[in-house]
Amino acid sequence: MAEQSKPADKSTSEPRPAPILQDKVSSPVDALIRFALRFRRFLRDVVGIVLIAFALMTLIALWWPTLAGGVVLIWTKLLRWALGWGSVLLVIGVGLAGLLILYPRREGGPLIRWWRVFMFEIGSFALLGLLSALSGASLERVEQGLDGGAVGWGLVELVRMGLSSLGFSHVFWPGLLYALILSVGVYYSLGIGTWLRRWETAKAPLLRSESEPAVSVAPAQNAAVLPSPSTTKKRPLIPPQFRKKFKIDPAPAAPVAPPPPRNDQLPPLDLLLTETANRMDERAINETAGLIEKTLAEFGIPAKVVGFKTGPTVTQFAVEPGFVEKPTSAEDEAEKRKVRVAQIVGLQRDLALSLAAARLRIEAPVPGRPYVGIEVPNERSAVVRLRPIMEHEAFHKASSPLAIALGRDVSGQPVIADLERMPHLLIAGTTGSGKSICIAALTLCLVMNNTPQDLRLVMIDPKMVELVRFNGLPHLYGKVETDVQRILGVLRWVVSEMDRRYKLLESLSARNLEAYNRKASRRKGMELLPRIVVMIDELADLMMAAPDQTEPMVIRLAQLARATGIHLAVATQRPSTDVVTGLIKANFPARLSFAVASSIDSRVILDTTGAETLLGRGDMLFLPPDMGSPQRAQGVLVTDGEVEKVITFWQQNYQAEALPPPWEQLLAEMEVTADKDDLVEKAIAYVKKSRHCSASLLQRQLRIGYPRAARLVDELEELGVIGPSQGGGRERDVLVDPDGKPAAEDGDDE
Repeated sequence: MAEQSKPADKSTSEPRPAPILQDKVSSPVDALIRFALRFRRFLRDVVGIVLIAFALMTLIALWWPTLAGGVVLIWTKLLRWALGWGSVLLVIGVGLAGLLILYPRREGGPLIRWWRVFMFEIGSFALLGLLSALSGASLERVEQGLDGGAVGWGLVELVRMGLSSLGFSHVFWPGLLYALILSVGVYYSLGIGTWLRRWETAKAPLLRSESEPAVSVAPAQNAAVLPSPSTTKKRPLIPPQFRKKFKIDPAPAAPVAPPPPRNDQLPPLDLLLTETANRMDERAINETAGLIEKTLAEFGIPAKVVGFKTGPTVTQFAVEPGFVEKPTSAEDEAEKRKVRVAQIVGLQRDLALSLAAARLRIEAPVPGRPYVGIEVPNERSAVVRLRPIMEHEAFHKASSPLAIALGRDVSGQPVIADLERMPHLLIAGTTGSGKSICIAALTLCLVMNNTPQDLRLVMIDPKMVELVRFNGLPHLYGKVETDVQRILGVLRWVVSEMDRRYKLLESLSARNLEAYNRKASRRKGMELLPRIVVMIDELADLMMAAPDQTEPMVIRLAQLARATGIHLAVATQRPSTDVVTGLIKANFPARLSFAVASSIDSRVILDTTGAETLLGRGDMLFLPPDMGSPQRAQGVLVTDGEVEKVITFWQQNYQAEALPPPWEQLLAEMEVTADKDDLVEKAIAYVKKSRHCSASLLQRQLRIGYPRAARLVDELEELGVIGPSQGGGRERDVLVDPDGKPAAEDGDDE
């Protein structure tokens, strides 16, 4: 109760204002503190620069006294009298202090070992004493600013006074003592012991490799295996029975036969970049081959590395399975049986661990070869360019206007494909794996070998950033389409163009586009049809936005467009079953997969695993339509500079009339009929085909009532498909031709 009767503390309930006099007294201090806090990030720089400048000024004044004056001259005279020749040590110490103050802002600051600083100071004082002892500790030299100065003379006299009682009054003994102290100070301040230990550690592997036997002895079970303190990579120790002596063949000479001359209308290959040779290390290849044999032997699998192939990204080692002896019975001799391929495949992770490889792929077996291929990533990857592949003999042997350069395989040979035979290509891979660069390389390869009269491109890029650099290319219909709603109209136009071409092929009894153009060139007034390649950079966005419209059109084009000269190259970063459906997959026999997230995605795109072990950055698996297993390759890399040069060439050498894209009228009709029913589209199709239009015709043809047919006629008039009413029950004039273009006025008003 007594505690409750105490008055409450006012300081806890409400703040008490400070006296005005106290504010006046502490305000300069507060201002100084606020100034230091505000400019503290510049304080270290200012102090460091001041110390370095002070050290430089002192050093200049010590060596050239005539340049100094005023306070600096007095300071240097005092410094030389006090320290003599040791004044240089003070200048060095001040300069190092300034550098250490500036250094943390730049690199995070070194670790300062203060015991080394202490030993440096002891060594400096010992040096002053030694210099004075060597000159006989003369006061005359001290007045001249020589030797160790007054400090060094005092240190010598102090030690000599202490040793004189023992009978060692000569100046030699203080000099000997300070020489010993100087040696200890230099040894510890400079860290000479640490440098010696590092040198011994670096030299130890060389000495051990010369003295160790060929067969290593395993450590005791209880012995702890500690990591080596050396930062250098330790080379593995391979027993003699597993050591290899493979030799890398020199680079093949240039082909004797020059490549065939290019058409003058096509861009020269000089616009493209060339490759730089990547020389492989024989020692690394032999060590890797030996480690593969050694690891397989440790797991009881006899095998032998019989060869290797070096590619831009990986090296494939040819592993030939051996034989194991298995007794059939107690009395019979052991029977030799071949090692199963599945046993080697099951050790994929163990091999990756032994080789310290990020990812490792096993091709079991290599098609057409009696060995298993173990693909190990190279330490340095080589860049694959488009120009050397286009100059290669294999590219010219393809002799196809739609030949495309995909990259180089595991042996460094070019991988060439023909889009005309595929006839469509499906590409998959995660973000950043190389899909968009692959489409750009395919586009650049096609436009390098075809003129705009022979090849036209339709580019669809829902991601809006990857393919827009091709805008302005004469081969391109319009611009790169990025809006989803316009893209659906573009696909619908491609389907209608395919149907139109089939009618033209039927009119000339042509089996394909090449036969049609050959027959049409012999007749006057016949239209020559160019090949059309449709590039879709991201199918998943279209399937998510409008799957009911996208999938039927893509499937119909993939099924029927080959004969009309229309080809698809479709890419997606999500190769799931809801994007790459069964029907889409069945009509794209040629597939190309970059690195994917899981083996499930690899099975969706390639029908097998392996794409999940790819390295990314252009590393890919290509499944041709005529092969059962995918082929590994490093994709072609094209730069923005190469694309710009090729586009500039075509713009300067091909003057084309600026026309709107052919699907603009179809998009306008879609926009108008967006809020109308399907009867309008059926009525438009009938009117275009029959070239007649009236309410009674639509009533009979569409099987609707007269009021609905009359409204359809009015809607067709609003859309500009038919002309106005002529009265007297006469038919309306049809204003568009069967291709959807405005019909010429024939003036047949009878």
